[in-house]
Formats: sequence, C-alpha cells, structure tokens
Amino acid sequence: MTKTVIFWRHGQTDFNVAGRFQGQSDVPLNDLGRAQAAETAQNLQHLHPELIVSSDLSRAAETADHLAELLDLEPVRDARLRETAFGDWEGSTRAEVAENWAEELAAWAAGADMSPPGGESRSQSGQRVAEAIVDLVYTTDAETIAIVAHGAVLRGAAEILLGLTGSGRLAVLGNCGHGEFGFTGENWVLRSWGTRPAR
Repeated sequence: MTKTVIFWRHGQTDFNVAGRFQGQSDVPLNDLGRAQAAETAQNLQHLHPELIVSSDLSRAAETADHLAELLDLEPVRDARLRETAFGDWEGSTRAEVAENWAEELAAWAAGADMSPPGGESRSQSGQRVAEAIVDLVYTTDAETIAIVAHGAVLRGAAEILLGLTGSGRLAVLGNCGHGEFGFTGENWVLRSWGTRPAR
C-alpha cells in the first residue's frame, strides 16, 4: 500500500495579516486568501486526490472547497484537524499577549512544549492531528488524500509522522503552502514541503 497525502494550509486571513493568534477561532479567508486558494487548487488538481478532508473551521473548509469543486468531489469536514487551541491568547497579537503573559510567551516562542492559558501544547495538537491523518489513511481506499488544515498542527503532525524529535524541525507552511508525503504502509516519506502560490 503506497499512498500520497497532501498537507495543505489554508489561505490568508485578516488575523494572519495582523499577526494575531487564530487558534480555533473561526476566522474566514480574506480576499487574498480566496485568490490563493483558487490558484493553489489549480496547481494541485493534477495530483487527483480522491478524498479531500479539511478542518471544519471556515478558513480551511473554504480553501478545500476550491479544489473539491475542480475535481467534483464532496469534501469531508473533520474537527480533529482544527488548529492548536491557543486559549486566552486567541485574537491577540504577540505584543498584546506579552502584556499579561510575558514569561509564558517567551517560553512558547523559544519552542517550549507548553500550553497557553486555556489552550493546548504543540505536542497535544500535533498528536491529535497526526492520529487523525493516520486514521484517515487506514480507513479509506483513496490512494491520494488532501488534508486541508492549519500551519501549527500540520507542522506538528508532519514532525511526529517523520519521527523528528523536538519541535520546529520543519518550517511552518505559508498561507496556501503545501507539502506532499508518501506513505508505504510502514513509513512516511517527505517528498516536498513548503511549496506556495506565486502571490
């Protein structure tokens, strides 16, 4: 069994532009994000995924819909693919978070596996998404699967599946950036990472 799994981050949102923690807040794509999604869908359709699964948050769901429409597929929504929950930090910029949680923010920025107040850690969210992806791969006959989700959890899941120790070994995908994995039934092979639209 060899399968292709595409990891695709959603397009740009206004929170991305402002540098705000989005987490599981349901922030929609902005106009550029929609254009990125449409452009990237055109580039990805040649891979012919037979299954498209996205986070149920609208920025990922709308991104997935662009590819699903081109391929005449019904996308699947899966809440397990949501972004890391940033708890009390959601909606704030780093500068705003630093006003109340300077030490916690510094530890998080340095790569510590800590949970923001009311949120979840990198390892918790990465493991959640990695388990969801493994489950999807084993429970579908599709040979090519597109996973449409969020920057932090896609990186975290990728590092777990590749057996990379510690966080931050891979870069976070840019808006509408994508990577491609091969899964042999035993091993995950990274074929590409960080491909992004021309805009």
